Amino acid sequence: MNKQPVSYLQTDPRWAKKDYSAKGEKTTIGASGCGPTAMAIAVATMTDTDTDPAKMAAWAADHGYWARRSGSYHSIVRGTAQGFGLEVQAVTERTPERLRDILSSGGMVVALMGRGHFTDGGHFILLRGTTLTGEILVADPNSLERSLESWDPQLILDELSSARDNGAPLWAIYTPGT
Repeated sequence: MNKQPVSYLQTDPRWAKKDYSAKGEKTTIGASGCGPTAMAIAVATMTDTDTDPAKMAAWAADHGYWARRSGSYHSIVRGTAQGFGLEVQAVTERTPERLRDILSSGGMVVALMGRGHFTDGGHFILLRGTTLTGEILVADPNSLERSLESWDPQLILDELSSARDNGAPLWAIYTPGT
């Protein structure tokens, strides 16, 4: 990753009330758009693509990643990364050291969180870097406050979703050649 991570919130008034659905269903980016917002952050940070949560939500819905009553299918991570020329791998070694290795080598990590500090249900966040003391910096699409904190990597690992489909709950994203 060559540039500072882009920062987007799904609750930003520019797009919070915009539709994130398909076939006339009604849900909004503010309510259910953590997946496309997290992917907009990754794509805008790691490529030269001009995107934001509204553009990414439209793209995700058009490509079948919107999930009725649950926001996004887990396949949004792999599909979006590949759709925008990024490399993506499921992270099966779930240790603090592995997270730090990915982040220090220029990658980002999409994490599907379960109940805990980040959500009461399922929620996509992006791990974007580390501090000098080894804590994790996040981009939480639903919270500026949590995005400004540094986090114990073990706490993040402990609060991951129990989902294990489509690479969940952790995906490493890289620009090609890194």
